[in-house]
Amino acid sequence: MAILAGCAPASTTNSAAPAELGDPVQGGSATLATQGAPVNMDPAEAQLYASIQVYQNIFSTLINVDENFEFVSNLAESWQQDDDLTWSFTLVEGVKFHNGETLTAGDVAFSIERMRTAAQGVFVSVFESVEVIDDLNFKIHLSAPYGPMEATLASVVGIVNQKAVESSDPKEKPVGTGPYKLTKWVKGSTVTLTRFDDYFKSEKPYLDEVVFEAVPDDSVRLAGLQTGQFDWIQTVPAQQIPELVKSSKFGHTDAGAYLPYLLILNTTSGPFTSLEARQGLNWLIDREQIVDLAFSGAAVEASEAVSNDHPFYSGVDIYEGAPDIDKGQALFDEAGVVGEPIVILVDQADSAYALIAQVIQSELAEVGMTATIETVASSEYFGRMVSKDFDIAMTYFTASLDPALTYNLLGQSESGFNFTGYQSSELDAALEEFTTSTDQDARKAFYPDLVEAFQEESPFIFVANRETQYFTSSTLGGASSVPTLEVRAEDLWQAAAE
Repeated sequence: MAILAGCAPASTTNSAAPAELGDPVQGGSATLATQGAPVNMDPAEAQLYASIQVYQNIFSTLINVDENFEFVSNLAESWQQDDDLTWSFTLVEGVKFHNGETLTAGDVAFSIERMRTAAQGVFVSVFESVEVIDDLNFKIHLSAPYGPMEATLASVVGIVNQKAVESSDPKEKPVGTGPYKLTKWVKGSTVTLTRFDDYFKSEKPYLDEVVFEAVPDDSVRLAGLQTGQFDWIQTVPAQQIPELVKSSKFGHTDAGAYLPYLLILNTTSGPFTSLEARQGLNWLIDREQIVDLAFSGAAVEASEAVSNDHPFYSGVDIYEGAPDIDKGQALFDEAGVVGEPIVILVDQADSAYALIAQVIQSELAEVGMTATIETVASSEYFGRMVSKDFDIAMTYFTASLDPALTYNLLGQSESGFNFTGYQSSELDAALEEFTTSTDQDARKAFYPDLVEAFQEESPFIFVANRETQYFTSSTLGGASSVPTLEVRAEDLWQAAAE
């Protein structure tokens, strides 16, 4: 679903050393195999991660984040927080859109304003206005202090061109300032991007063409890499990762645990309206088994939105010691729901969902609960999530750069992403305190309390954080995995084959 201080993670570079590939060179092309196909190209209307993976190479954000969770300049040459409600920005001069228009502060104001009323509006709900000072300078005024300001700008706010949006359908004809521009789109299959010669980073991108190809099956993607059909692939059969990492035939990025998987519980009807049943389920979950079975070890156990290399990681787990069948049984008995049928909803687009569901199904059987797994297409899956036609649903969440983005979207009572239906003034207040603090040290100090509060109520339950790792041909350089889960094609380049 996308619809995002501990020790620093390892560097995220291609496994082939620079000395082996030489320096980056211009030219060539690469075919990237992703799990899904995009449904639209409008950053204000993002619905699927597959869409975001493509259009993040067409549009640019004001700032970027690196593999060490540090925010760095992108379209914004500089920025600063003036006070709790005001941020000032200066744009890089001379940035061009794909239609030849020059980027101005007016385009930024337009981008944010239209996003406020679109599908992604929840991310910028506190952005009250954008004050344009001149073509290069502007201020963002907030209705309330906002702690994840930089994380939001780095991960979800793509800048569009007002003229292009108003003259054509932005879902079909994207015009950004990014390194690549859209030249061909075969719906449900491939997207072809070509180098934007006027990209504001003059040395990039290196490739002339990037083709995104939707390949849902892990094994088919891997076979395509092995035969030379693909240059970069997302997610391989997890049990084959150890051998692939050792192989000199392929490159790979280091793994970063940026993708949390979780259970969404329907708290509006069925057994999980009961707090005791939700807490009982927590005591049944065997996260080690989930990591081994669903991810073949290519994940880390999770009880919160971020993993231990993230600056906000808390380590809080009030169900430490699970699985504990006796504690789970006692709570299900107290809830009086033993014997009630349970529907586990699974989106067929991700093979890990079904495997996690099988583990949960087996654990529920230990306390006399019969669970049925229903695997459906993505379109039906989202419809049933919205209509609360499930008891447990498997999902992952890509807006995870700052934990406020995850917890607010999933847990705030009025959020459009609150598929659990859970309403809590206490949790809302905790979220507000965490989100509206602009002192990052204070936010980190408060975060463990927020984690504990959500674990106590358990409208959703984190189970694992999948390691994001990409595999490439031996001649493709520049691949990386970053906390925003972007596919940064501007850094990719092709070395000459030996």
